[in-house]
Amino acid sequence: MKRNLLIIITVFIALFFFGCVPNKKDSLLTDDARFEEEEIKYEIEQILFSKSFQSIEPSVEIMTNNNKLKILASLGLSECSGININSIIKKGSEVNIHVSGIYDKKLPRLVVPQVIMEIKKSQLKKVEDLKFNIVYDDYEPLKIKYGINDVLNKIQSHFKISTKNSPNFNLIRAEDNTIVWDISYNNIFDKDNPETPLVNLYAKVNANTGDIINSEKVSISSSLDNGHILNYVNDGHILYKKSLSNKDTNETIEQLWVYDDASNEKIMLYSSNFKISSAQFSTNLNYVSLIEVSDSGTGLYIIPLEDKRAYKISFEDKFSPQIMKWDNKGILYLIENDDHKSIIYSYNVKNNKTNIIGVLNKNIENIVAMDNTFLITEKNQDMANKIISLTNDWKEFKLIGYGFNPKFVDKNIISYLHKDEKKDTNSLVFYNNDKNAKSSNLKCDNNLNYEAFSNEKILNYSLLPKGDIIYVRKNANNNFTLCEYSISNIKTETIANLIGDKAYYNEEKKLIYLNIVLPFDNEKTEMIYSIDLNKLN
Repeated sequence: MKRNLLIIITVFIALFFFGCVPNKKDSLLTDDARFEEEEIKYEIEQILFSKSFQSIEPSVEIMTNNNKLKILASLGLSECSGININSIIKKGSEVNIHVSGIYDKKLPRLVVPQVIMEIKKSQLKKVEDLKFNIVYDDYEPLKIKYGINDVLNKIQSHFKISTKNSPNFNLIRAEDNTIVWDISYNNIFDKDNPETPLVNLYAKVNANTGDIINSEKVSISSSLDNGHILNYVNDGHILYKKSLSNKDTNETIEQLWVYDDASNEKIMLYSSNFKISSAQFSTNLNYVSLIEVSDSGTGLYIIPLEDKRAYKISFEDKFSPQIMKWDNKGILYLIENDDHKSIIYSYNVKNNKTNIIGVLNKNIENIVAMDNTFLITEKNQDMANKIISLTNDWKEFKLIGYGFNPKFVDKNIISYLHKDEKKDTNSLVFYNNDKNAKSSNLKCDNNLNYEAFSNEKILNYSLLPKGDIIYVRKNANNNFTLCEYSISNIKTETIANLIGDKAYYNEEKKLIYLNIVLPFDNEKTEMIYSIDLNKLN
């Protein structure tokens, strides 16, 4: 009896205390009721309709600038053609941004509206303690389950592709009213097909199920060979070397090959146990010069393309050529250099004679010859911009400028690249060696120098047979663009976007030869591909 009475008393006490505990929800309602609504004054600075789709969830970001309070309201995915901010209401610790949509049935589009607003003087003192909400007065944002990063990861895994670049993508409404990711990759690697790995890929993916609705993979390249391009002539002649390693003996053999685009034929010209450092065609394409590096120094070899039998060139002293360049008359110029001096030789392939030109107190890193005029690139401490000068007699040198990779555009105009260290850009500079000459309608006809593409990063360039310039530009997203610059019209045309900077252009056949290391290959094999421009774009 006493036990039952004790239980009853305990239950009554518990009920009494629970009844005294206030309801949390009622408490919050009471708290909210204590606060009056305050309409916040604001000024809209900018309305954007983003299609980057990196974030499609509604959000509010606080920004401060010059003691001004600004907010970036991202309104989520919608099909609005416009939006209105109806009001901003503060109640307690919450700030509600009321929005409504404007729709145009003729121009439906999936976008993420974003609004940048400046908040005027108000009671928003401790912004970090406030909760911002987006209140949709007449519509709800659209929801999808698969964001762009999820979809791209799935596509790369499913199709076994490799790329460092972002594709073009968009969210669209399909005919069955489903929301679909529309994705296109250009110029990417197909890891399943090493012979023709460069492809364009198009795919559509359901944004709510993740299913791949349809796809198309188009091959845009042909494999020429593995190897490293040493020299290219504009009409499709390629000199390249291959390195063959024997893992058992740990020895490497290097081979020099030539490829002729006209006949689609590749032939081995030379094989050596030593390193082939460089090789060049003569200007008439009758000979190939080659510098080989051995334990005893460097050696020069000449290979007539008619019989393809290499022979070594001997010098009277212990001359070890490091740099070579053919002129337009069949004379090969050779340089041996160190930090203090440069020894310069010439070799006449017709009579097989060498001639010492002189010893200069300059560290010459490059030479370009036209007729009896020479462009000299001299080391400038550790600067990227070298000293570029001009000489006719190897005694007097005329300063052209500071840069690298100089060329003769014609007998009067010289071009070279100049690096801006602060901007990290490479501009193309034209120098007029004869201010009284009118040449190619360049702007530098009336000025000594004309700097082109000053805000671009040009990595390399070459002259086309018709006199225009082809160049490779590095972009902000780490891909590359091949462009053609018309000297006569002072106009630039984009040829193609590429995944590598070692690109060579056959203007007649509209082919690009790309020399690139396979990113998915553990051995980092260097390959040469030809890309058909008609398929690339």
